[in-house]
Amino acid sequence: MATSAASTAITGLPTRGFFEPAQYERCINRYEFGSELLGHLSSMFEERSNLEHSYVNSLRSWSRKWHGELTKLSEYSSNKRVWDQIVSTGEQMADIHQTIASNLHDNIQPKLKQWRKDNYEKSFINYKKSKEFEKEFDNVQKPWSKLLESIHEAKQNYHKLSKLLKQCEQQKSSMPADVPSETQKQIVDHYIQVSLDVDTARTRYQHLLRDVAPGAEARQRYEANMTEVFQHTQAFEKKRLDFFKDIFTDYIKTLQQQAVFNKMLDDYVRVLQTHNTPGDLDAWYNNHGPGTQSHYPIYEEYQETL
Repeated sequence: MATSAASTAITGLPTRGFFEPAQYERCINRYEFGSELLGHLSSMFEERSNLEHSYVNSLRSWSRKWHGELTKLSEYSSNKRVWDQIVSTGEQMADIHQTIASNLHDNIQPKLKQWRKDNYEKSFINYKKSKEFEKEFDNVQKPWSKLLESIHEAKQNYHKLSKLLKQCEQQKSSMPADVPSETQKQIVDHYIQVSLDVDTARTRYQHLLRDVAPGAEARQRYEANMTEVFQHTQAFEKKRLDFFKDIFTDYIKTLQQQAVFNKMLDDYVRVLQTHNTPGDLDAWYNNHGPGTQSHYPIYEEYQETL
C-alpha cells in the first residue's frame, strides 16, 4: 500500500459516505497504516539515539583535548580552575546525553518493536487482523450490495422501457392515415404492452427503493451492523493511539531526568496535554465513519435526452 494513499485514509476527507459499497476499506487502510506509523516512530527514535551517541563521543573527545591543553598552559590558579571546570561540564553533558541515548535504545525501541509484532501479525503477505476486519465488513455488506445491484438493474430497466414507450408513443401519434388497420392495431397493441411494462418496471423500482429509504428496517439493520464492525476498528485505533501516548510519555520521562531540559520539557508537556484520543476518534467517526453523509439511491424519473 502506498504511504500517501494510506495516510489519506486518516487525514483526507472522503467524497463518499461510509455506508456506501466498499467504503469500509478506509478502516482497513487505517489499521494497516498504523504499522507504517510505528515504523516511522521507531526510525525517528533510532536516529535520535544515534545522534545522541555521536554527540556524547564528540563531547568526551572535546573534554579530553582541552583538559590536556590546559595542563600545558600557564595561568592564574583560580582562573585556571574555572576554565577547567567549563571543560568538565562537557563530561557532565556527555553523561546526560548518554542516559538519553540508552533510554531511547534500551527502553523505548524494544517497546515499539514488540507492540508492532504483537498487533500486526502477518499471514504470508497480509495482516491477520486486516482479514478479520475485512471479513466482518464483507459479511454485513454482501446482502446490502445485492440489494443495491437489484435497485440499479430495476432503474436501468425502467428507464430503458420509458425510452421505448416514448418511441412507441411517437410512432403511434405519427401514423399516416393510409396505414393498414392491421398494422395500426399492432402499433397500438405494442404501445399498450410497453405502457404496462413501464408500470410494472416503475412499481418494482419504487418497491426496491423502500428498503433503502430513511427509517426502513433493512437500512437501519444494515447501518447498525456496519457501525458495530466500525467500532471494532475504532477500538483498535484507540489502543494504538493510547500506546503512542504512552511512548510519548516515556520520552518525557527520559528528558525529565535532566534539569537542563526544563524549558524544553515545559513546552513539550504543554503540547502533550492537548493529546486527545477521544477527540481524534470522534473526528474520524464524523469524517470517515457512520457520521459521514452517505448517498442512497432515490427515485429518478426518466428524462428524455435530446
